[in-house]
Amino acid sequence: MTSADTQPPRPWLPAGVSRRAAPVAAGLLVLLAALAVAWNVAAGARARAAVAAANETVLRAEALLSAMKDVETGARGYALTGNDEYLQPFASGTAEEERRLAALGAAVERSRSARLRELVRDKVAHASRVVEARRREGREAAARLVESGEGKGAMDALRTEITGLQESERGRIAASERRDRIRSAWLNSAALASLLLGCALAAAHMVARRRSERGSRALLEDVLENAPVGLGFLDGSLRFRHANKALTKLGEHALGVEVGSSVADLSPDLREQIEPRLRAVLSEGRTFANLAVDIRPPDRPEELRHLRMSFFPLRGEAGVDGVGIAVTDVTLRRRAELRLRQREAQFRTVAESIPQLAWMTDAEGAITWYNKRWLDYTGKTLEELRGWGWRKVHDPDHVERVEESFRHSLRTCEPWEDTFPLRGADGEWRWFLSRAVPVREEAEEDGAEGPVTGWFGTNTDITDMRRAEAQLADAKEAAEEANRAKSQFIANMSHELRTPLSAVIGYSEMLEEEAAEIEGADTMLEDLRKINGNARHLLSLINDVLDLSKIEAGKMEVHAEDFDAAALLGEVADTVQALVARKSNTLELDLAPDLGAMHSDPVKLRQCLFNLLGNAAKFTEGGRITVSARRERGADGRGRLEFRVSDTGIGMTEEHLGRLFRRFTQADSSTTRRFGGTGLGLSITKAFCTMLGGDIAVESSPGRGTAFTIRLPADLRDLEAPAEEAAVAEGTAPEEEGPAGTVLVVDDDVAARDLLVRFLRREGFAVRTAPHGAAALPLVRELRPTAVLLDVMMPHMDGWAVLSAMKADPELADIPVVMVSFVQQKGLAFSLGAADYLTKPVQWARLKEVLDRYRSPGSALVVEGDPEARAELRRLLEAEGWAVEEAADRAAVLRRMDEGGPPPGLVLAAVQAEGEGFRLVQDIRRRPDWRPVPLIALAEGELSQPEIEKLRGQVRRVVQSEDDPPTELIAELRSIAAGRKRSSGAAAAAPEPAPAAATP
Repeated sequence: MTSADTQPPRPWLPAGVSRRAAPVAAGLLVLLAALAVAWNVAAGARARAAVAAANETVLRAEALLSAMKDVETGARGYALTGNDEYLQPFASGTAEEERRLAALGAAVERSRSARLRELVRDKVAHASRVVEARRREGREAAARLVESGEGKGAMDALRTEITGLQESERGRIAASERRDRIRSAWLNSAALASLLLGCALAAAHMVARRRSERGSRALLEDVLENAPVGLGFLDGSLRFRHANKALTKLGEHALGVEVGSSVADLSPDLREQIEPRLRAVLSEGRTFANLAVDIRPPDRPEELRHLRMSFFPLRGEAGVDGVGIAVTDVTLRRRAELRLRQREAQFRTVAESIPQLAWMTDAEGAITWYNKRWLDYTGKTLEELRGWGWRKVHDPDHVERVEESFRHSLRTCEPWEDTFPLRGADGEWRWFLSRAVPVREEAEEDGAEGPVTGWFGTNTDITDMRRAEAQLADAKEAAEEANRAKSQFIANMSHELRTPLSAVIGYSEMLEEEAAEIEGADTMLEDLRKINGNARHLLSLINDVLDLSKIEAGKMEVHAEDFDAAALLGEVADTVQALVARKSNTLELDLAPDLGAMHSDPVKLRQCLFNLLGNAAKFTEGGRITVSARRERGADGRGRLEFRVSDTGIGMTEEHLGRLFRRFTQADSSTTRRFGGTGLGLSITKAFCTMLGGDIAVESSPGRGTAFTIRLPADLRDLEAPAEEAAVAEGTAPEEEGPAGTVLVVDDDVAARDLLVRFLRREGFAVRTAPHGAAALPLVRELRPTAVLLDVMMPHMDGWAVLSAMKADPELADIPVVMVSFVQQKGLAFSLGAADYLTKPVQWARLKEVLDRYRSPGSALVVEGDPEARAELRRLLEAEGWAVEEAADRAAVLRRMDEGGPPPGLVLAAVQAEGEGFRLVQDIRRRPDWRPVPLIALAEGELSQPEIEKLRGQVRRVVQSEDDPPTELIAELRSIAAGRKRSSGAAAAAPEPAPAAATP
């Protein structure tokens, strides 16, 4: 397209006529005028010929009538006179009859010609009879024929027919002349008008062309001047005669030339590169395109600039009289290409150096590249495995599952992870953990994700890890078997040991009584007392071991009864008074007057107090041991008792406190050598406190003593599940809702379950519970909870068995399991697939931090009239973790708003052009309590720009509902969920009061 074609039409040109069409139109108009004149001349000639033919017909008709008159006159004259001279006109008229009829019949219609012929024949026949009658019969016979009127009638009829014929022809003549006059006037006018319009159009075209040429020159100068490419012209002496802005700028900063300078003024390096080609253009008319020229600017010799130059001949009348030059500075592009190549080299170096097998695919998932480790392991070439050829080295039992899971990730653009075996070049199958992430283009819009251009994946060899896991599982089974054997052994040995110890104690008591009656046997009596004391101490140790084995086996039972707390404390104090006094310690009781009664297990409470007082007496010498007790009321309104045993003994460091409640563990080896003991007392005390629905805490500092605090519910029956929680204990709890998700708590301890349930509900979770593993697995399959909190030591089916069963089931393997136990076995838990591990007593802030990872983003309200579309949106939101409410139309949403319940965390509303969705958006934004709710508009069909502007500022985002897959909607949902989790995490970091109930 030339520059003239781009100019707007000039006002002096006819509408719809371009400059290129103007001369053609002018020529056509002149040709039209000539054709009109020619047509007029030809039509006039045809009209005159038709008039002449009509006149000839009139004359011929008149001649025929004249001949018939001669026939009639001759016949009558002969009839009257009998003179043969009168037969001369008769004979001549009869002779002319046929000729004149033939000439006239060719010019008139066939019917009229036949009529004339018939009338002429009748007339001639009558005249012939008159002549014949005169000859034969005389004058009277001929007169009778004449007087009969037959001849006159025939003549009148002929005369009438001829007259009609003549009038018809004269009418044709008049009509033809009239048409000829009208046609001539119109054609002459059209010819004149066409000729004048053609001349005017030609003149206008000449004017427009001159103006267009001036505009084209101006446009060309503007384009050349403002083009991003440097353009210039050199004359025959290779002197710069013209340069646009870009070339002038290059000349100032790189080339070192200006208009008027010569090629000889260029730097020697640049002149050497371009001068031979410039002269070849002048001498040979050759063209050189995209020549790479590297120069160093005169003012910055340390900088290297990369140019692309093109040279072309400028031709004149005498041949090539100049050179055109085009220059592009590609320095930045070359630098970018260099950086890109460097980054590619770095990537390939990293990819080749990592220990994993690495690969890349295109957007459709077809492999385009493998690193060397991949090819070395499989023994294949890239050509063999390109595309989907990797299936050749996959285990046939896994390849279909792996391909389907990978294609699912391709569709959803979610990171992919799977495990499967691959065959190596040596034929050995090894297991690999494979991960792949989408590679996206950089998004133009801030915060948005660009389209997926490919995938980058790795395969990590986990064969040894799987073998280690199998060995670990075997070791776990062996350890559990050994633990069962140990517990059985301890139970048997405890029984076997207690039997002879009972005999030793009995005999020592008998000997003491006998020695007391013997005078001078004081030394023997003292020895017998030592034997009795040591035997009883050994029996207490054996009882501790037996209690521990029962606790581990889950066979320790709680026997609750009513008792007076103050009386029990008095009994304990009397019992341990002698033990306390052995090291010159004093025992003080500080009991609140309102202690009242308890409903708990007095045996286990007494054992806990004995253990704490014995511990205090052991590590305190010449000091004070204080037992205090008080009643308090928790936040739930239930009564609790706090027992505190404090001493002024040696105290403990932070390190000692960290391992205080571990079994068979004391502060350090020196403590064991100095004070003795097995280290089981505090472990058993902690276990008993948990069984009784409470907990134990400790405060200590070196040299300042230690204080243990036991908090127990005043009435164990308060912890017994009500009707709802009783059903939960059997795994049949009623349905409940929680915006943060559903958590299943599996623990055989009722008190521990109660504490966890109350904490989780306060955090917004719906909670279901199970008393053991056998009841937990069906609930997990039914509920598909957000997370599972799982105890380890449980009857029937322990936590390890539940965890292993869940991770072995593909449908349950993705559910996060958090182990909650006082057993210190984190390594085993993580190796079996646990998401996290918490030790009892539970730190609530830590539990909140763990659960925040799996917290549901909240509830979402879906507003959509189409039930199928509404169900599809529900499935999509639930897959992203949202709890979903549904509304069919605006009226349903307004009812939901009027009910006054809490607003949802998100509104997803369908908006149609000119639909009620716009009014729903305004209704939501007018309600103060709903105004902060994020609102996503699903556009159904094309929305106009005014409608989009109307939504702008009212909704968080407008998403097309026809998009499949709905990647934009999913990305927005995840963005909102991530923001909620960040807010929740910030809230968790703030100080928060601990739950009123004690930790399990």
